[in-house]
Amino acid sequence: VLPFPSQVVYNRVGKCGSRTVVLLLRILSEKHGFNLVTSDIHNKTRLTKNEQMELIKNISTAEQPYLFTRHVHFLNFSRFGGDQPVYINIIRDPVNRFLSNYFFRRFGDWRGEQNHMIRTPSMRQEERYLDINVCILENYPECSNPRLFYIIPYFCGQHPRCREPGEWALERAKLNVNENFLLVGILEELEDVLLLLERLLPHYFKDVLSIYKNP
Repeated sequence: VLPFPSQVVYNRVGKCGSRTVVLLLRILSEKHGFNLVTSDIHNKTRLTKNEQMELIKNISTAEQPYLFTRHVHFLNFSRFGGDQPVYINIIRDPVNRFLSNYFFRRFGDWRGEQNHMIRTPSMRQEERYLDINVCILENYPECSNPRLFYIIPYFCGQHPRCREPGEWALERAKLNVNENFLLVGILEELEDVLLLLERLLPHYFKDVLSIYKNP
């Protein structure tokens, strides 16, 4: 008998701790025997109608129980006749997310020392080592529009208006959170979030907190 829910989507928001959570999910999927479905596409969050249909079809036919994860704005499965999965996500203070992204673009992360050079090959040295305070105070383009709205479309969805900062997108995002998301955690409270996931989705996240705390 499959546990409920047996279809979970983690449409992870960039620079909100998703790398850590995905590493935990790899360990948990082996430990608990659920199907972890990941995507190699990291930079395409907005999809055409056909792309939405194709992705939903691929996700829906995965062996259950599954947990699908990808950087992608909210997908409405029921719109295309599919079973709506349970969604989870983690967000963070938008200013902290901007800071994290600022340094990530310049210096990458542990995956490879030269990753940042591949990611931003045209970035000049003086730009790469630009002090973030100077960037903000002197109103450089990168820091004059820090994309604080970035998080909202992940919950608003694929409608074109979801990409327009404003009340409509915000209210639709709130509605989707209430109707489709089991949990939206806050990165600044990650241990509490993991504890909640362990309680709410034990067949996916049992022992996650002890695994996270284990060096």
